[in-house]
Amino acid sequence: MKERGNRLLKKLDVFAGIPIVFILGLLKKIFRQKVNFPPYNKKTLTIGVLKEAAIGDLVVLSGVLKDIEKWAPEAKLILCCSKENFALTNLLDLNLNVEVVVLPMSKPLELFKRVLSLPEMDLWMDFGQWPRINAIISFLVKAKCKLGFKTPGQFRHYVYDIAISHSGDRHEIENYREFLRALKIPAGSLPALKIIPKSIELSKKFVIFHMFPGGARSYLRVWDKRYWMELGRFFLERNYAIALTGGKMDFQEAEEFKIELEGFNISNSIVINRAGKWSLEETVFAISKAVLVVSVATSIVHLAAAINANLIGLYGPTSSERWGPLGKKSRVISPLLDCSPCLNLGFESRCKDNKCMKMIKVEDVIKAAKSLVPDL
Repeated sequence: MKERGNRLLKKLDVFAGIPIVFILGLLKKIFRQKVNFPPYNKKTLTIGVLKEAAIGDLVVLSGVLKDIEKWAPEAKLILCCSKENFALTNLLDLNLNVEVVVLPMSKPLELFKRVLSLPEMDLWMDFGQWPRINAIISFLVKAKCKLGFKTPGQFRHYVYDIAISHSGDRHEIENYREFLRALKIPAGSLPALKIIPKSIELSKKFVIFHMFPGGARSYLRVWDKRYWMELGRFFLERNYAIALTGGKMDFQEAEEFKIELEGFNISNSIVINRAGKWSLEETVFAISKAVLVVSVATSIVHLAAAINANLIGLYGPTSSERWGPLGKKSRVISPLLDCSPCLNLGFESRCKDNKCMKMIKVEDVIKAAKSLVPDL
């Protein structure tokens, strides 16, 4: 069962999770003394971090993990993730002693067994913005001090020793940094990833197109294929190859787009479909070699920004102020409408017509591309 975006799991999280977390919060008040961060020895400190979803979120969180490393370089970090973002852990640019624990989020019995087997920690930080299952996990872990988000309307904060106010009016990395500020830990590092060399079989200059958003309400973040086609023709006519990226489920749609784009019969044009074919490590390496990445608002914008690649992010219902790329070579195109942005946590919008994405013009993308790639 796929964990992220699973409607049944989300319904259970709401209708069963809220009362369970409330009861656990009452038990916490009765049996657990109120604590703040106790005295510590940085050399023996054990810190637990929970970030079960998703790849983009964990990329953004990597800046905070780097701040923890700078503050306590000899500490041990227990990073709890899910199968959805596990592949990214090998690319985190950290020198800490890191133990990665993969939690089977869709298998409750196995999940709780694994959580209860975790060693006792000095600090536990749950960076989940809304899931109640995270709060249940946080109640069960053994830790001297537990921190988690108090997100408006989510009713999940009762089990934490320190509840961090989550705000939709700032970038998510600033929400994450509030954990460190609460603990008097200096914060300010930007997300960063390692680049692992791979063979990607591209011999000429190329541009990456990532057309496929993921997660809840993904259809709202789609940019029309006709626009992608026009943009693709622009690059092919200038002798740039185009690499299409995406997940396994996107391969067929990407293949159809490839065939249609090749139908323009532009001399020496190269279009390759790597949707579902490149691993995450290969994708990051390809991004590092690409002249430019053009993507809808999804995890690849954070991957590209974290290695400071040339990037154009197409944002509509998702706020670039909240979830935009943080790289110095990143550009965002985001039309301003009275109704946008309408996604804060990723699932709230009930919009049926993504008119904000339809307002993104190809000529604006080309203009941004020329600002990043002078040869265009």
